[in-house]
Formats: sequence, C-alpha cells, structure tokens
Amino acid sequence: MFKRNNAQFFAYFGLVAAGQNSFYPHYHAAQSELKSGDMVLFDYAPDYMYYSSDVTREFPANGKFSADQRELYGIYLKLYQALMTSIRPNVTARAVMQDAVKKMDAIMASYPFTNPKYRAAASRFVENYRNSVGRSLGHNVGMEVHDVSAPLETLKPGLVFTIEPALTVPEDRIYIRLEDVLVITEKGYENLSSFAPVEIADIERVMAGGKIAIPSKAVR
Repeated sequence: MFKRNNAQFFAYFGLVAAGQNSFYPHYHAAQSELKSGDMVLFDYAPDYMYYSSDVTREFPANGKFSADQRELYGIYLKLYQALMTSIRPNVTARAVMQDAVKKMDAIMASYPFTNPKYRAAASRFVENYRNSVGRSLGHNVGMEVHDVSAPLETLKPGLVFTIEPALTVPEDRIYIRLEDVLVITEKGYENLSSFAPVEIADIERVMAGGKIAIPSKAVR
C-alpha cells in the first residue's frame, strides 16, 4: 500500500500487537495469534519524499467493540480529543495541558463508568497531565520519525510533531493508545493523519468493509 501510493517505504519497524501484548509499547515479536476478543494496536507509517510519518490506531480484531472495550476506548478517545482541541499556536505545551485538563475534568464528571478499574485508569491519565512539567506534547517528526531537534518552548507555526498518550490498566495488562501527526499553523493546526478513523462507529464500519467520509486533513 505504501509503495502503491508513492511512498519510499516504511518510516520505522512496524509495531503490531494484539491483546495483552500491546502493553509493551514497542512489541514486535509476532509470537501470538489474533483472537476474536483482542484489541489490536497498529503503529505503522510510511516514509514519503524523505520525510517520516508516525501513526497509531487501535481496533477490535473481530470488527466489533465489546461493552468493556467500548467503555475504556470511549473514555480514552474523549480525553485524547480534549487534548487535541486545546492545541494552538504560540503557547507552551504546559498551557495546552492546563486547558485540556479543564475539559477532561468535565468529561470525567459526566462519563457513565461501570468499571471502577477503568475510572481509576482514566483518572490517572488526567492527573498525569494535571501534574506534568513536560516541555512538549509528544515527539517531533521530520526526516527521522523521532526527529533530533529539541522541543520548542512554544508551539510555533511549522512545527510537526505527534501526540500519543497512553491509558493503561496495569493489573490487567491493558494498553490503549492513538497517535496523530500534527503541524502547527498560524491559526491552529492540521491533523495530517485524520483520514485514519478513530471513532468507534467509523472503525466498526471500516472493519465491516464500509467507507467513511473523512477529510484528508482536519484543520482547526
């Protein structure tokens, strides 16, 4: 697929993990068989015109989210999107996190949790952002997938980077993660990987062989 669309090759060694193997973020041993109830983590992207991409998606192997998967992936997606909607130019990463946490608190207050482990995992996710003193939201992307330039104090137009926060339930070895490539613009940002679906309904539709209407670039 990469070659067919004029990419040179893959940007990095493909990381594909199913079930509890996804708890190892860089798993690539390929020592297990896909099972119907597994979630699959797919971290794999091309190198195009000497520039790297880096995209992660997660989906159910059988094409349908179970009730538990729907609950955990659902809260993760809402928190992930809260971070996305807080990203803007000419502010620090810390300012983005502070803005996102306010939205995350509102999401947590209204989310219909049924599993206390999932509530605890989501709470840890939010607290990690609340207490973060980090200078970046993810890693820079350029001619290397983890580009060598140091994090910028502020998100300047032209900066290309990924976000890939993980939500984990360590006692059950559950790991949920998405990753998108963003470029900061003068007025907001473009999500260069928005064509790859993240919504539960869209993922299930694609897994069933259907199509979805997603713009090639999501602009904010």
